[in-house]
Amino acid sequence: MRTSTVLTLTSLAAVSLAAVAGCGSRKQSAKPLLVHVGGTMRPVIQALAKRYESRTGQRIDINAAGSGELLAHIQLQKRGDLYVCHDPFLDILMKKFKMGLDAWVVAELTPVIVVQKGNPKGIKGLKDLGRPEVEVWLTDYRHSTLGRMLPTIFAKAGIDFEELNRHKQIPTNKSGGYVANMVKTRNADAAMCWNAVAYLRRDAVDIVPLPPEHLPTPGVDAVTSATGKTYTLTPVRVTVATLTCSAQPAEAEKFARFLASPEAAEVFKQFGFTACQSRKLYEKGRPTRTAE
Repeated sequence: MRTSTVLTLTSLAAVSLAAVAGCGSRKQSAKPLLVHVGGTMRPVIQALAKRYESRTGQRIDINAAGSGELLAHIQLQKRGDLYVCHDPFLDILMKKFKMGLDAWVVAELTPVIVVQKGNPKGIKGLKDLGRPEVEVWLTDYRHSTLGRMLPTIFAKAGIDFEELNRHKQIPTNKSGGYVANMVKTRNADAAMCWNAVAYLRRDAVDIVPLPPEHLPTPGVDAVTSATGKTYTLTPVRVTVATLTCSAQPAEAEKFARFLASPEAAEVFKQFGFTACQSRKLYEKGRPTRTAE
């Protein structure tokens, strides 16, 4: 397997499967599915795609970038079969661009604090991030979903976020992976990122969870995202949607259902995502009764 902007996951061995007419050789699809995957979800989708291909013979191409960047690509290029993203981009795909068919929530993302291995600065929570000797990196307050959530998160911990920034120069980057890597390379003492981002670096960082009372209240706290959409904070859903531009809608739906399966849910959990009950949010472009 080779890794690039587009990751082509090609099976190397034949696997016997039971066909409708009986037992026979695995049929390999002549045309791969193109799956647009937000960067945070790339590692887990790569692993699931490899498992799916080895079982079915269906080839999967993964186009990985930021969820918002991919949404713009889908809208302009009208290419691809599935879109894996986190909030708030699914609703934009469905309601504004009307380019999604069926969609499921498959996992959730939860913000955490990452600190250097062994936690040498003794960081126990958000208030410790304001200490003068603690060098902190955060995600961009305008161009990242977590960055937009930060004022609410700090306020629930009794911290005035604007006042904190006036007294302490806190560098930011729109990538959670970037700020987590600053801690991993010991160029920072702490950072805030998604739990799945932190989990991938668990060999070099420690994770300090936020208490539930410091997380936004579902259905109550809301924020205006970088896209201009106001959405409810927590939980931040990870979703998969089939696209109207797909040339293989039946195969796209099969892979989407696999990503929404209990088997896939266990893999999401293994990659550090917050587990949730998978449910269908849209059907044929319309919200279902289980949609939030």
